[in-house]
This record gives sequence, C-alpha cells and structure tokens, in this order.
Amino acid sequence: MRQRLGGKRGAWLAMVALLLWVLMGCGPSPRLGIQADDRYQLAQQYLGNQSYILAEQEIRKALDLVPQEPKYFELLALIYQAQGRIRQAEEAYQVALQTDEVSPSTLVNYSTLLLLREQYDEAIDMSQRALQKPGYARPALAHTNIGLAYLKKDELAQAEEHFLTALDYQPGLAETHHNLGLVYERLGKTHKAILSFREAIRSNSGYTEAHASLGRLLLQDGRPEEARHAFERVIDLAPDSEMAVASRQHLKRLPR
Repeated sequence: MRQRLGGKRGAWLAMVALLLWVLMGCGPSPRLGIQADDRYQLAQQYLGNQSYILAEQEIRKALDLVPQEPKYFELLALIYQAQGRIRQAEEAYQVALQTDEVSPSTLVNYSTLLLLREQYDEAIDMSQRALQKPGYARPALAHTNIGLAYLKKDELAQAEEHFLTALDYQPGLAETHHNLGLVYERLGKTHKAILSFREAIRSNSGYTEAHASLGRLLLQDGRPEEARHAFERVIDLAPDSEMAVASRQHLKRLPR
C-alpha cells in the first residue's frame, strides 16, 4: 500500500512540475496565442474606425489570454493616446518598453507621445533608436518625428533635413509636407512654403490644417482670391473647428 501511495504522489508531483513548466517556461499555448492575436487584430480595426471603447475591450481580452505581450500594450497605449488619455498611454508604453528587444514601432509611437508632452529631446532619442534597429521598414515616420521635435525647438536646419529625408523614403506623407512648409515659412521662404502646403493637400485633400496654413500664407503674399478658396475649403471640411472660426474672420476682411 505504501509503495502504491508513493507512486501516486510521484505522479502527482510530476504533473505539477509539468504544469509549472508550461506556465512559467514556455508561455501561452498556441491556441491561446491565436485567439489573442484575433482579438488584437480586431482591436486594430476598431482603432482605425475610431471605435475606441470597442478597441480597448478587445485588446484587454487579448491581454487576458496572453498577459504582458508587448505589442498588445503598444496598441493599448495607442488607443489611450488617440483619446488624449496621456497618463494611461504612458503607463502602457512603459510595459511595452520593458522587453529585451523593443520593436522600432514601439519606439516611434512612444516618441509621438513624448512630442505631445513637449519632451522633444527624449522624442528625438527614441526615434533615433528606432532608426538604429536593423531592417526597420518605416524610417519616414521616425524622421518625421525627429523633424517635428526640431521644429518645436526652432532648430530649423535640422528640421528641414529630417523632413526631406522622410519624404525621400515616402513622398506621399501629407503631414511631413505640411511641417516642411512651416519650416520654410519661418525661414521666410514663402514660395517654397506655399509649394509644400499645396503638396500636403495634393497628398490628402481633406487635410484641414494644410488648407488653413495655405490660406494664411497666400493672404500674406498678397493673393486674396487664392486665399479665399483655401479658407472656404477649411470651412467646408471642419465647420465647427477653431480653424474655421479664424477662416471666417479672414474672409470678412477680404475685398469682394
């Protein structure tokens, strides 16, 4: 009897050891990983559609299945960031950044948050780290963030350099064209600024801020009819925005 009990105890201990090895050593099962990734992809779709509550619900379900997965925390941070929940976004990014091999996308997305927090030197550092990662597929985004940080610091030569590099990689980035236009405007290069604003609009015809910047600069350049068209476009695109309020004021001052 004692021998049989000892055998049962040994089998039980072996089973516990196996469970601990599964839980601690080799992570989630493939089935749970597939289910979690399905939730992750659905959360991405909801975020793209600006359905933030649904996006957060799905990514939290993914984290219930596979806790501590860095890419899930990165997406959670992006969901918070899109809602202006900066503190929660920071907390989620800090988890995503704890992995030994931080992905370039995490570094660049975090640099965007740092820009929002006006931590420009830190944003530059994060984007530079992403550029140092071998095989990073989206360097244009990193260069755009670096350029924006330098623009905010009023270091215009560096800002121009990085915006132009970003556009070499990806010519259709409307925001980058617009930011480059702001650099040229500050440098007093009005013609080049107008061309950049027009290029931003060509890349994204619904880019309200580019229309507003174009109208303002055309007005300063003594081209009221072209400015009128730009201001009217702002009002069409975002009638309740502050840019539309400013555009209406400009239109009132224009000769008829």
